[in-house]
Amino acid sequence: MAQLEQTWSTERSQPGMALSYWKDVICENLLDLQIDSAQQSDFYGQIVKRSLGPLQANFISVSQQRVWRSRQSSRRAQDAIFHLIHIRRGIQFVEHCGKSLKLEAGDCVLVDCLASFTFDFPQGVEALVLEIRKDWLQGWLPVPEDAAGQILGAKRGWGATLSSALGNLTPTTIGDISLPHSAMAEQVAVLLALATTPAGPLLTTHKRSLLKRALEILRERCHEQDLDPSAVAASLGLSRRYIHVLFAGTGTTFSRELYSCRLQRAQRLLSDRRYDGVGIAEIAWNCGFSEPSHFTRRFRECFGMAPTAYRQSAASS
Repeated sequence: MAQLEQTWSTERSQPGMALSYWKDVICENLLDLQIDSAQQSDFYGQIVKRSLGPLQANFISVSQQRVWRSRQSSRRAQDAIFHLIHIRRGIQFVEHCGKSLKLEAGDCVLVDCLASFTFDFPQGVEALVLEIRKDWLQGWLPVPEDAAGQILGAKRGWGATLSSALGNLTPTTIGDISLPHSAMAEQVAVLLALATTPAGPLLTTHKRSLLKRALEILRERCHEQDLDPSAVAASLGLSRRYIHVLFAGTGTTFSRELYSCRLQRAQRLLSDRRYDGVGIAEIAWNCGFSEPSHFTRRFRECFGMAPTAYRQSAASS
């Protein structure tokens, strides 16, 4: 049986230096990232790293943290790398490729490491992160960037098959696999291609570019209560109908994406201690909701608890 390649744990760090140690480990052995946590005094993190043929498998267990990669860091990157993340425990909020996502246990997401992103793990997380080189991945996904930033759900379609396959990977099972690891890696790539290929007609390059710009506008202006398809269409020089066509082409709607952006913004504000003195009604208003009751209902549907309870939970974590 093959031995573990490398293991890092904050248990090896000096007292009071766990978060600093973790930042160094991540930046040196995974990706150049910015990391912050409200649990600096008792922060915990561990990575077990194994090779899986052309892929690198990182089994990560970490307490509450916020992670982001700036545009500057992305531009300095030497290699084009993608990360396929499979959540095993906890919740991950993702802002990437103009989208705001909520991943739960079993869900997957492909991340383009040459683009900026922000991850929030409000209660910590256990996850598998597969490092995949773009030049290798292009053998199955001609344009991997198009597959980034979408939830590959654990409950339906090929996303469920991909999630099940990744769920079988552990440091021990990788060591026990008798097949060539390169063959296992290819199976992952095939399932990823199946999970990310739309059932309907593919968007053209021009439409993909327009959709990306539309999503960026939603993120930047989601706090505006009167933001509607006409306003976004005007910013892009398009018709209102064409905006609806763009979102429908990827199986979503303008309204769904707008509310997703607003709720993710609310989640960030409620988790930020600097906004502790700001009331829930004002948070709602600052996130584009005119009625606090509507905001509370939508927030509970998305995060499983009322805004006040979420704020209290974030403060105590």
